[in-house]
Amino acid sequence: MHRVQNANTNGRVGYCLDVLDLFLAKAWAGREKDRSFCIALVAYEYVDIDAAIARAAHMPLAADGRRRLRARILRWSQAAADSTKYRVRD
Repeated sequence: MHRVQNANTNGRVGYCLDVLDLFLAKAWAGREKDRSFCIALVAYEYVDIDAAIARAAHMPLAADGRRRLRARILRWSQAAADSTKYRVRD
């Protein structure tokens, strides 16, 4: 668990989501804005698809929900791969 506490938080502790947990929450929500964001996370290698699928298997979802989430993650992974196919890297 990561903590953020500095002058900008008025001395309060902020708990930050792991990027993989954020990805999974947004993948489960499945909104269009979440789709674009999640594809970018994968395309820029902030999220590993194998890790996402492994962690999704432990989410408190019914079996059908887990299957739908896994399918969505795989579709978005393919979209990320397609989006980077012609991108020039430094």
